[in-house]
Amino acid sequence: MKIPSLWRPWAGFTLPLLGLAIYLLPTLSLPLSRGEAMYAQVPGEMWASGTWTALTLNGAPYLEKPPLLYWLNLLAFKVFGVTDGAARLPTLALTLGEVWLTFALGCLLLPRRAAWLGGFVLLSSVGFFYLHLELFTDHLITLSLLAALLALLLWLKEPRLGWVCLFFLSLGAGYLSKGLIGLGFPLLIGMLYGWQIRQPRLRHLFLHPLGLALLALLIVPWLAATEMAQPGFLKHHLVTEHFIRFLGERQPGGVSTISLGLFWLFLGVWLLPWTLLLPSALYSYGKEVIRNPAGKVGSLLLIWAGVVLGVFSLSSTRIEYYSLPALPALALVLGWRVDRYLDADKDRVLPLALLALGVAGLGAGFLLSFLDRFLAGNRREFLGLLPLVEPLARWVAYTIPPLAFMGALLGRRRPRLALGTYMGLALALLFFTYQALAALSPVRSDKTFGDYVRSHSRPGDLVVMEYIEEFELGASLAFYAGRPILMVQRQGLPRFVFPVPPEKDYLIAPARLKELWQGPRRVFLLVDDAVPREPYLKEDQVVLRGGGKRLFLNRP
Repeated sequence: MKIPSLWRPWAGFTLPLLGLAIYLLPTLSLPLSRGEAMYAQVPGEMWASGTWTALTLNGAPYLEKPPLLYWLNLLAFKVFGVTDGAARLPTLALTLGEVWLTFALGCLLLPRRAAWLGGFVLLSSVGFFYLHLELFTDHLITLSLLAALLALLLWLKEPRLGWVCLFFLSLGAGYLSKGLIGLGFPLLIGMLYGWQIRQPRLRHLFLHPLGLALLALLIVPWLAATEMAQPGFLKHHLVTEHFIRFLGERQPGGVSTISLGLFWLFLGVWLLPWTLLLPSALYSYGKEVIRNPAGKVGSLLLIWAGVVLGVFSLSSTRIEYYSLPALPALALVLGWRVDRYLDADKDRVLPLALLALGVAGLGAGFLLSFLDRFLAGNRREFLGLLPLVEPLARWVAYTIPPLAFMGALLGRRRPRLALGTYMGLALALLFFTYQALAALSPVRSDKTFGDYVRSHSRPGDLVVMEYIEEFELGASLAFYAGRPILMVQRQGLPRFVFPVPPEKDYLIAPARLKELWQGPRRVFLLVDDAVPREPYLKEDQVVLRGGGKRLFLNRP
């Protein structure tokens, strides 16, 4: 396995530069959604408290996630100030790093052109684009996994101490991103890969004394400091948030868990429009690995994707974006397939995929309606979202099919023309995805209401959020309002997993909400239009409405 010249200036950097051109504007323009805002709210509270170790959300201890992403966002706040744009900048850097590392790792396994095409497939996939406009720890998991596997391949070629350090630094970053899974994925993938290529000497990498010492130095101080500050943290972190969560026995239950079928459906959505090539790519690539003994080196990509998707398929707790760490591996397989297509005379896979893409574009409205019913049946928060993007679905139906059919026709004997058309359509879908996110942002984010509270509230005013299933989903309102909020607890939700001191508890009963509303203090109350309203809330008390919610104020 020859080490390519990855380190020359600008080698492969056309991909991160293209990614920067595509991702920068959406990154800085979209507001923080309810699902991601806690990754800005927690470091915002760290900024206010002046500490790097006390993780709190809305003033209460928050121990569900390790701190690395919060630390990165805190650094961004220290440089650029506490804004939503600053909170997104570390994720933008992670995005560009993932794309370049995908290319770099691909160069060790595939022809250089196939590696570049794999990087392009990744950055131009609808799901990779959408998910990297959101703040998630899974981006750090993906980046650390890429770096660990790159270090492993380089160590196999030349067992230098530098690659050992890179491998264990990546493991430490993975653990500080999302816990044991940050260690488990690269180690399990590496062990299976070593068995596949008959390289037992990999155990010398996994058990390297200096590497293990470095890993302990990265992880143990944080675990010890947090346990001292919050007794019981280690049991919660190691048992509840890993094993009990995996088995689906965590209390409160995983209200965000989706079905196995929906998890796999989302994998197809995330890779659009390249999903249409995936069956052919996996079949051809698998045959190549089996047929060619030297090709077993490339089995890493299949093992990698299989481990990630297999683990979450077996887990009783899964979310739609948990497949993210598998996307680079699948993108490289797709890049390999496209590279083979360019060199084959009678290969028609890309024109056929263009035809299928054109037909799918014609049925965009029907597909949207089907997806709306399917998603709403799995998660309440999907209700009513997709009809908001119906106008965009019409634009997709007007633009994608003609271009796709033209590319299929003209590209039958011109592979590069067919590929150019496909790449252009992929970028067009990213544009439509951005437009859809902009259209959905009033529904997915509480920025408008938070900004109103920030500009109209006075000291001593209260902010309350009504009917919320998970307390993390209140972070968008808290971040933009610039103050802690109260949440009404109904039917046992929301509920804390880790014990919260009474003075930090911000969950209130409906009876307490009524007392506050009729009391002397001003109360801003955000209510979901989809749920029954308390009879004492009057229509003339609505000060702002939009996105399926209303903001009430009890006193002028």
